[in-house]
Amino acid sequence: MAQIGYGYGSEYQLMRFLAHHRHLLESLITEQTGYKAPFNWLDFEFGDRKKIISGDSELKGIDFLKELIDEDVYDAIEKEYKSYKINKIDTWQNWDAIAVADNTILLVEAKAHTEELKSDKSDNGGKSKDKIIRFMKEQLPELPVNDVWLGHYYQLANRLATTALLDKHLSKIGMHARTLCLFFENGYSKRIEEENKIVEINNKDANREKFEKAIKEELDTLKITHEAIKHLVTPNVFIDANPNK
Repeated sequence: MAQIGYGYGSEYQLMRFLAHHRHLLESLITEQTGYKAPFNWLDFEFGDRKKIISGDSELKGIDFLKELIDEDVYDAIEKEYKSYKINKIDTWQNWDAIAVADNTILLVEAKAHTEELKSDKSDNGGKSKDKIIRFMKEQLPELPVNDVWLGHYYQLANRLATTALLDKHLSKIGMHARTLCLFFENGYSKRIEEENKIVEINNKDANREKFEKAIKEELDTLKITHEAIKHLVTPNVFIDANPNK
């Protein structure tokens, strides 16, 4: 799990907007995606303060579904999900946030600079590579899944496949699942205090144009279009993290 930045970064901006600007956050999501309030944001779990600065731990895997759906539906999802026998599957995915709106479970991914769209690794999956590729191919038969999907844009590929699996089961009970990507413009400027003044030390701020260029590179690398995955993702949401800058 990534550590939260002090005053910068996607985790910080998402926590900040959920705590201090929730009405604005929800209105921007509604305006740009069409999903309407009320938004039911799931609580995080408590973590080990010796390992996690915030003291809280992101939701992992699919356990969060237990409080949202009936046991028999959850059991069916879990059975298929775990049938792939992916290494450490219970903690395989960390979710930045999860909300429910309009009978849809929104799996939130937050980004505060363009580099966050990429995985640090160019070869993800470890000893479960073959199982993960099979998972993606079987959940996304209409998309051109190949080994490139284990590269730098593995996170989106992983989210698409998981969203597809969840939506397949949830649609039977009148619910849906979607990946919701939040892009915080002007949201990644590291600062320190020197002589009682805040000094900028590292600025990776991105505007919408820069994010859209990075998103296009991501989709082009995976050889997909937003149109091809619109049944799995919401429209992208752009949020100015510092409008008074």
